[in-house]
Amino acid sequence: MPASDLLIAITQLGVALAGFSGLIAAIRTASPEGWHPRDIWSLSWMLGASIGALVLGLLPAWLALFDWTTLRVYRVASVVAFAYISVLGGVMAWRGRRLTLRGFPPRVKFFPSAIFALLGVSAIATGAGAAGSLQASIVPAYVGSLIALLVVSALVLAIFLVLLARAAQQEKN
Repeated sequence: MPASDLLIAITQLGVALAGFSGLIAAIRTASPEGWHPRDIWSLSWMLGASIGALVLGLLPAWLALFDWTTLRVYRVASVVAFAYISVLGGVMAWRGRRLTLRGFPPRVKFFPSAIFALLGVSAIATGAGAAGSLQASIVPAYVGSLIALLVVSALVLAIFLVLLARAAQQEKN
């Protein structure tokens, strides 16, 4: 399967996951207890990861219009992806730490750690691609980093589903 087909599939999944965030926003708004500060943090994760996958999935196709070599296209795309993933991870870590210090610790254990681990590996892979260290492996590393963004978005969706199930169980009892 060509990388362009995978990138289009990633873009489509990014749109779908971004749509799920709209559904979550509607459900949480209708909830009697309203928004918890961690809900907004999680929704930011979901939107940031899914929209990032969407934009970064389209980036190589746009860069290819400049008649650059495949290596150059993916090196430039890797620079952008490295910056995006690093900023997203840094901002979300900072906001998560501030929430914890204000008395709002993570409500679902291990998921934030898994998310940061995925983003860390993605940042390393795209950073290596941007630096020119990967050569022939740059395309799989780039695509893998975008897949990691989709997994991050799916993990955050799973957090919302766990919290929704917990709330339903509490109402039942």
